[in-house]
Amino acid sequence: MVESFNNFSKWIGFGNNGVIAENEPKEQEKAIKFNTLVADLIMYQTTLDMSLVLNRLRSEGETVHRADVAIMSPYQENNVRRFGDYIYDLNAPLDGMEVHLDLGEEADAA
Repeated sequence: MVESFNNFSKWIGFGNNGVIAENEPKEQEKAIKFNTLVADLIMYQTTLDMSLVLNRLRSEGETVHRADVAIMSPYQENNVRRFGDYIYDLNAPLDGMEVHLDLGEEADAA
C-alpha cells in the first residue's frame, strides 16, 4: 500500500520530474508536505465519490459485495485532470470588463 501511495504522490507531483530544486531543508520539507497534502485531498475526494456511488447503488437495490469494495483504490489517476479543464468562450462579450490598470505614482516614476 505504501508503494501505491508513493507512486500516486509522485504522479501528482509531476513538476520538474519530482526533483526538488531547493537545497534548503525547510523548502524541501515544504515541497514534500504540499505534495502529500494534494495527494491526500485527491484521495479523499475520490473516496467520497466512490462512497456516494456505492451508497446510491445500494439505495437502488443493487448488491455491493465487500470483496468488490476491498479491491477499490483511492489512488486513481483517470479521474484527475492535473492541468485543469479550461474552456474558453472566444465569443463572450467584453462589455463591462475593466481594462484600465491604475498604477499610481510608481508608474510615473519609472
